[in-house]
Amino acid sequence: MKSDQKMLRRIWMGCLLVLMAACGSSPKTEFYELNADMSSISQAANLSEGPAIGVWQVELPNLLDRSEIVTRDNQYKIALGDFSWWASDLSQNMSLLIVTQLSQSLQSNRIVTSPWPSYRKNDCQIIVRVQRFDGELGGEVVLRGLWSLLDGDGTEELNRQVFEFKTNTSDLTYQEMVAAMSRLTVQLSEQLVDGIIDQQAMQ
Repeated sequence: MKSDQKMLRRIWMGCLLVLMAACGSSPKTEFYELNADMSSISQAANLSEGPAIGVWQVELPNLLDRSEIVTRDNQYKIALGDFSWWASDLSQNMSLLIVTQLSQSLQSNRIVTSPWPSYRKNDCQIIVRVQRFDGELGGEVVLRGLWSLLDGDGTEELNRQVFEFKTNTSDLTYQEMVAAMSRLTVQLSEQLVDGIIDQQAMQ
């Protein structure tokens, strides 16, 4: 009888240890960044004659200014990716992607993000203010906001435009969500290129 009780106690302790180990472990955190489709990027420009453009760091709402990737379950419910994080600051990541796209499209290596040296002379400056940049896993992703094109000194607004871009994700993964967000950022960059070219034509 005592041996049976001892055996049951060992089985119980073994089960308890397994449960404690399971509770103590957590999923591995995965890190993501916005990036363009490399097949669409040509060799980096090596031109000093291209336009000198200063791109201010993208302004994000407080909701998006965090490490966790933000998704939307519905109109009212927001979800945070507990184990799906941005590899770096989202605002900086977005700004650098925009600069990369502008540099390629305008064939210039004179496009930089803020802050830049006080002695630098820009042909124009760009400010992007994001109002929404999220979506539903497996559903629609939205990038909405406002951009302004300023003169070289940043004292006069030359153009302003409200933007909204949408795309759909093909599955429920965060990787697909980030890929969709990258595509939207590229679309925004293309609109900025058009705005810069139109402004150059008016001068």
